[in-house]
Amino acid sequence: MSVARPIGRRKPPDYAQCTLFRWPRARNGLLDKGTTGVNMERRRLIILGGGFAGLHALRELAEVEELSITLVDGRETSLVKPSLPEVAFSGKSVDHARFPLAEAVRRAGARFIHASARKIDPGAHHVELEGGETLTYDYLLITAGAKKDYDAIPGYREHGYSLCDDREAPRLAARVAELREGPIVIGSARSEWGSRIDVPRLAAPCEGPIGEAMFMLDHELRRRGIRDRTTLRVFSPGEIFFEDVGAAVHDALGPLIVEREIEVHVDRTLVALHGGEVEFEDGERWPSALTLVIPPYVGSPLIQASAGLGDERGFIPTDHAMRHLDYPEIFAAGDGTALAMPKLGHIAIHQADIAAAALRKELTGRGEIPPFEPEIFCIMNRGGSQATMILSDVLFGGKTDRAVSNPLVHAMKWGFDSYYFHTRGHLPPEMAQDLLLRILRS
Repeated sequence: MSVARPIGRRKPPDYAQCTLFRWPRARNGLLDKGTTGVNMERRRLIILGGGFAGLHALRELAEVEELSITLVDGRETSLVKPSLPEVAFSGKSVDHARFPLAEAVRRAGARFIHASARKIDPGAHHVELEGGETLTYDYLLITAGAKKDYDAIPGYREHGYSLCDDREAPRLAARVAELREGPIVIGSARSEWGSRIDVPRLAAPCEGPIGEAMFMLDHELRRRGIRDRTTLRVFSPGEIFFEDVGAAVHDALGPLIVEREIEVHVDRTLVALHGGEVEFEDGERWPSALTLVIPPYVGSPLIQASAGLGDERGFIPTDHAMRHLDYPEIFAAGDGTALAMPKLGHIAIHQADIAAAALRKELTGRGEIPPFEPEIFCIMNRGGSQATMILSDVLFGGKTDRAVSNPLVHAMKWGFDSYYFHTRGHLPPEMAQDLLLRILRS
């Protein structure tokens, strides 16, 4: 496996000393914060996307008086993605995995526009919407995510299932409910990444959902008393399964996989799905009564339609302050950035924190920009009352690599998902999160 130089421990540049990133004293009729004795007009920030990163950045910036914020999203609802495996395997209603965006944005004191952005013109500072309307910005924060490219897998629409969104997860749940016997195949298609940003090149965008799928499906089939009529085979395009964590996490998960009688195969590149079969690049074919796949990720169609904003795969190149390398008034956070590797909610929130802090400091002169120090932090639901919490930064040059499995971890995941859903996108109190991370790092 080829891994680029780690990115997590480098000190971010001091943008206050870099003239390239200083806002002009007068631009689009707006005066610089440094001008005294003048009432400054509020600057227009557009946030594209109302997922984890977009809502978190919105709330971090809601009290910045210098900003007038508009959030744009083609969806009416925000998706609680960590709940999707429970929709697929545990009977959770999909309505409990999403909540209205307009209400959440309004409560944060911002304007919500329910429309899809079609194109960005960074030179003119314009966002063009699908209906033809054009919005003008002074700052732009892109949190539109990445595209799950199901159609890149021949045969997926006819023969494949997934759990990556609120359309696919209920569809998978219906198929699991009718399953009675036969071989089951679960795995990730290979993703390709751009070359402009120096990040680890993972074969799969994130294999955490694969882990949840195989454990939760195993639990559900045992609960129904039909596990002995099935086989569970998992494939990974990487040289190792869970390539974004270290040896200690592998050692903790390995016995659980063996205990559940799950076969894991690596170096398997998916080519196509057929009726009753899964085809790989080496010519091998596996029989399958149910095939669950995480599709390849590509950049958002919005970025691909906006010349100069994305790399060759459509992901947004940024520095460690989450500022676009070529357009200093544009920031980005979440799966759609080239720096987000793997594609993980915890990293999206971390990037949103950084982007919000960088913008706040530029406008107000207050606060510090956190260093970009990504880490893998997730809770893998394993069915019933069991779950595994993972914290690892070895992919980025660190030394932390831990996995904890017990019912308390499952309760914590339930608590996080419920809190985020019922508060309409608020994260649990920082004190609780900080305490948990200190325990895991100790």
